[in-house]
Amino acid sequence: AAHAGQPAGALGALLAEPSVLAAAPAAAPAARTVPVFPEGLSERSLASDVLDLTPSNASFLAAYAGTLGYAVFELDGARMRSKAALLAHAGTALRLPGIPDTWDALIDYLGEMRSIHRNSHILIVVRNAGAIERADRALYADLREVAEFTCRNAREWSKGDITMKFAFVR
Repeated sequence: AAHAGQPAGALGALLAEPSVLAAAPAAAPAARTVPVFPEGLSERSLASDVLDLTPSNASFLAAYAGTLGYAVFELDGARMRSKAALLAHAGTALRLPGIPDTWDALIDYLGEMRSIHRNSHILIVVRNAGAIERADRALYADLREVAEFTCRNAREWSKGDITMKFAFVR
């Protein structure tokens, strides 16, 4: 796995690995090919802790991150159309020891995910993110701000030992 100090971060290293991104030839007629990230995926977004991905790219990234030892979690935006619903769903889906009742509490729990799940590499995929934005633009903006703050703080507090990424999928 990649470590802090590399320009594109851990997920950038995942995506830049040419042997992983190329579709492998099928070993048998029933074999599935690995999705390929489009070349147009910008370095700016790869360097970010908060990614915007298509459903197929998010599925590929989640599967590949799992092979590298990441703890991968999925949130469903369709179940997070209010702040209370978002916090409750996050608490359950992220297997937190409690349900956060404020943004600060969610940030605190997210900051403890390394200890909770005994993994220093965390990927949180927010599927159906557009459902949150359509229901409440401010709620969606707040969630993205929490994601960015949490990722930045995890990296800074751990001096690069912890990698936390969010992928928002429309």
